[in-house]
Amino acid sequence: MFKIYIVSIFLLININWQGEANKALDNKFKLGNQILLEKSNELTGKKIALLTNQTGILPDGSHILDAMIANGLNVVKIFTPEHGIRGDENYSETDKTGIPVISLYNGKVKPSNSDLEDVDMIVYDIQDVGARFYTYTSTLYYTIQAAAENKVPVWICDRPMVTNAEYTDGFLLDPQLESFVGKIPTPPAYGMTCGELALFLNSEVFGNTAKLEILKMTGYTRNTDYASLGLTWVKPSPSMFYPSTAVCYLGTCLLEGTNVSEGRGTDKPFEYFGAPWVNSQIISAELNAYNFDGVTFVPVKFTPSEKISAYPPKFFNQECNGIFINVKDISKFNPFKCGAAIISALYNNCPQFKFNKDNFIDKLAGSVILRKMIIAGNTIDEIEQTWLEGLNLFREKRAKYLLYK
Repeated sequence: MFKIYIVSIFLLININWQGEANKALDNKFKLGNQILLEKSNELTGKKIALLTNQTGILPDGSHILDAMIANGLNVVKIFTPEHGIRGDENYSETDKTGIPVISLYNGKVKPSNSDLEDVDMIVYDIQDVGARFYTYTSTLYYTIQAAAENKVPVWICDRPMVTNAEYTDGFLLDPQLESFVGKIPTPPAYGMTCGELALFLNSEVFGNTAKLEILKMTGYTRNTDYASLGLTWVKPSPSMFYPSTAVCYLGTCLLEGTNVSEGRGTDKPFEYFGAPWVNSQIISAELNAYNFDGVTFVPVKFTPSEKISAYPPKFFNQECNGIFINVKDISKFNPFKCGAAIISALYNNCPQFKFNKDNFIDKLAGSVILRKMIIAGNTIDEIEQTWLEGLNLFREKRAKYLLYK
């Protein structure tokens, strides 16, 4: 009897341990593309168009294209966003695998009817950075639109947020300012994974006319720190050096609409900004006086000396007086408001500061209000008040499409 009792306890412990082990296994982090490969048998025989670039990698560093081919899947063509299939600005018509490549940038931004007439489905696997003005969001928009028009299903391989997944901020896009750096009807910081954004676009813009399947990540929450996932960082674009670059980019991309360097050509693009004629002490002091949470502003000198693309960076090979945006707590940092404060501080303290003649900053901000209120001398808090109503309406809509808690 005693032996039977001991065996029973052992069995109960063993069953409980196995249950906990299975639960832990179920909660193990997996990317959407790993889920895709697990479903390979469902895709056998289908003619697949793969929309990806250099970021479409698995946790082991292998590329999704190679993995799909190794799994016997029939990838018949490749669509690529800005910067090309390998992220090297090469827009060749054939990949090294021999598969035809169709660029969705610089002229042609949307798959044509003829591009899709000989495919059964589209698979999307791209790491973005959660910013409206990042052109991959526009490519996703046009791909969903083309898929809906041609009744071609789209499978989205979901990927983690690099920036704070709970953070949303900035002006809703003014439709009159739509461009390839501002196509999706969201604020600049929209706080959604690419899968969540796809659901949002399909419903809010296209009336759920596209047939989407979101391959959700497992073991992921909105509080998951990107760094904790142990994924190899592959630059989503040539100047997106680190995850910290992406965090600051949500605000400092606005500098692309001015004559101030956003740090391109240095080892910290978008984390540095400045110009030869900037007084670093004055600008950093004004920005630190705001006491923004999670960040300090540190005077630095930098020299943009690297040509990362075909175009030289601003102030190429010239020493700049600048500021380093030292983000100490991503969960508290408000990059878009800081970006607006940076523009205001430069405008108020640097006589040489200029907005670009084409007012490109309006397209980046998604509104003329930012530029006009800075010129008029309004405070940052006053400017922020003008975008909060639209932002709150967006937040209500966004909540319906969130896949992770």
